[in-house]
Amino acid sequence: MELESELTRENVINFLSSSVIYGNLGLFIGAGFSKAVLHDESGAAALSWGELIEATSKELGIDYTSINKVGISYPEISTIICDQYAIKEGIEYEEAKSKFKSIVCGLTTWYPNKEQREEFSEYLEVMDPKWVITTNYDLVIESLLTGRCLSLSPEDYITSPKNVIPVYHLHGIRHNPESIIITQEDYVKLFRPNEYRQIKLALTIKESTTLILGYGLGDVNVLSAVDWSNNIYEYSNIYPHDIVQVVRSANPNAEPYRDKNNIIIIETSEIKDFLAEFNQVLVENIHFNLGRLAKIEELNGELTTEEYITKFISDQKFRFSILKILADFEIHMISQFIDFLSRCIDKTWENSKPFGAFEGYNQNLTILLDIIINIEFKKMPPALFEFVAYSLDRVFYYVGSESGKSHSAARTWNGKRNLIPQEIVLELHKQKQFPTLRVNLNPIIERIGLV
Repeated sequence: MELESELTRENVINFLSSSVIYGNLGLFIGAGFSKAVLHDESGAAALSWGELIEATSKELGIDYTSINKVGISYPEISTIICDQYAIKEGIEYEEAKSKFKSIVCGLTTWYPNKEQREEFSEYLEVMDPKWVITTNYDLVIESLLTGRCLSLSPEDYITSPKNVIPVYHLHGIRHNPESIIITQEDYVKLFRPNEYRQIKLALTIKESTTLILGYGLGDVNVLSAVDWSNNIYEYSNIYPHDIVQVVRSANPNAEPYRDKNNIIIIETSEIKDFLAEFNQVLVENIHFNLGRLAKIEELNGELTTEEYITKFISDQKFRFSILKILADFEIHMISQFIDFLSRCIDKTWENSKPFGAFEGYNQNLTILLDIIINIEFKKMPPALFEFVAYSLDRVFYYVGSESGKSHSAARTWNGKRNLIPQEIVLELHKQKQFPTLRVNLNPIIERIGLV
């Protein structure tokens, strides 16, 4: 379920909030995030990828300015530096590369101060990301999520214990120099067939709403994963899913937009400003959702009362309002609803006991039809579907225009049967254990050509 409404700043931030509440927001973190966290009046700052390679070259005594950088990537530049260092020191290339990576690790020993840590930790705590993927070598994220995360290197699987956030360092992690991916040949390994990192990254993004902070999607590895995640399967999901990139700008646009890769771009002067803006809205939405859940709990208790049972049977407007709440909060109320529905159906059977009381059958059928017409099949829990199918099979024995059957129920069936979605008709017809139901569905099956 991508964000399909108008792309306003309010809509995008509310969409991100809905992903937090749903539980599938993930963060994709680049060097710009570490720079934002570490920026303070003392002048301390993290290095960008290019700055880090240049600083490493200086440590190795290689003239960075002499390298022709036109038209070549940072991994290629890193390989050139390693080659030159190997020649300069008279050592093997692999030894030079190991030295290069060790210096990279030494240059990324960045830790936020207390004030920075407290501010950004609060933002992340409220966001409660289900995963973090980063191309950074540093441990800045871990400093902000102390006691709540697990650092993972490229050799590890993207998984973690319950209530622990996996922080997957896609390009390696500074406390393991050999894991660092920075030279051209390091990147070649990423494109091997069925490479776990590529597959897992694509699926992780596909199954989440991904918020990109401090990263420009310039890495071809990430671009390919985003492209694959957009095309790996086309099924429309019921969970919130989209990719939102926060971009720093000296003169930010007030409203977001989609780029050529269909990524939502939302601009800000500073990452910290966006996080503060998002945090304020998120806290409000979380409190609102908790209030709604409290009302659902209250409603679940009221569904056991005779008053609500009678009203659900006789008041269509009230019945529709309950079905709408069920569709929005299926997980939180389905067990109580099925019990409530069973009581309502039992009540209609009681209403049908007196001689000539055929309206009870019509009440019974009307309730069941309202459910299968107004609740999407893919959102209908199996237990609810089975209950409805069984109940329809039972009540159809008393529906018809013959003497001794409910004429009003027959009119209801004739008036509403063509409103039942085809996928539900087909699924109901497959239930061979309910022959009376199948007989009544046969005319619909024949009309729409499903046999």
